[in-house]
Amino acid sequence: MASLLAPAAAPREVHPPAKNITSAARSPRTVPDSFLLTTGMIEQDESYQWPPHSHEEHELIWAARGVVTIFVDGRMWTVLPGAGLWIPSGVVHEGRVAGGVAFRVTLFAPEAWSRSWNQTMAVRVNEAAQQLLVHLAQTGMPSEERLRAQQVCIDMLEALEPSNITVPIPRDPRIGELVNGVLKDPADDRSLEQWARRLNLSSRTITRTFKAEVAMSFAQWRRLVRMRSAHILLVDGLSVTAVGRKVGYGTTSAFVAAFRKVVGRTPGELLADEQDAPRVRPF
Repeated sequence: MASLLAPAAAPREVHPPAKNITSAARSPRTVPDSFLLTTGMIEQDESYQWPPHSHEEHELIWAARGVVTIFVDGRMWTVLPGAGLWIPSGVVHEGRVAGGVAFRVTLFAPEAWSRSWNQTMAVRVNEAAQQLLVHLAQTGMPSEERLRAQQVCIDMLEALEPSNITVPIPRDPRIGELVNGVLKDPADDRSLEQWARRLNLSSRTITRTFKAEVAMSFAQWRRLVRMRSAHILLVDGLSVTAVGRKVGYGTTSAFVAAFRKVVGRTPGELLADEQDAPRVRPF
């Protein structure tokens, strides 16, 4: 099943999606003829990532345990247990997972799909739908019965409103090391001037590049990355104080203030609002 996602042979750095990705690999059809969907289940003990690719079928990536990060259309999506990420047929994407993650990939025959889900979006995958998709993947049954069950799965899927927080990914290769460094370690506190010296660029060049690529300053962009990482850590159960330290804030009050400024709520208020909600975020 892992071959559906074309994983790299070994873990590597995740780089911002290249501007020219028309040559990305296209996976062959997987859904058997006359059926509506098929699901593969992946249990990953070690971290890995898969390179840019697309599918002939529509794809739904949903997490059973851990976090899946997907890069698509210049945005970085975070998939947590309880929901899925819908990627239409032909849309190029790449992603990564850490070790200890369990996730599922359900592919849908496009000719049998009637909804107008023509863009990447968050989808509710409730517990009943998850269990039925897994049951279909593991259990043999007559074709007519399988088709009926597959249609029930489709009927249970529901589009979700995404978070209004998004972290666009700069694509200019001149700042690729900076982008990767901050994504890998949001607590990296190097200043704009320090990054400029490392990249052999002027501070003004980096500033202009960020404004041209993502319409914000480097500091604003890094703050969004930190809030994305903080959200994942909070959901994982870390304390607010521990999360603040892990994403680069010296005091809890400074972290809470920054979180409120970006998200509009304190960490505690956000967790209370999302306690029972599915979670896919275009961070």
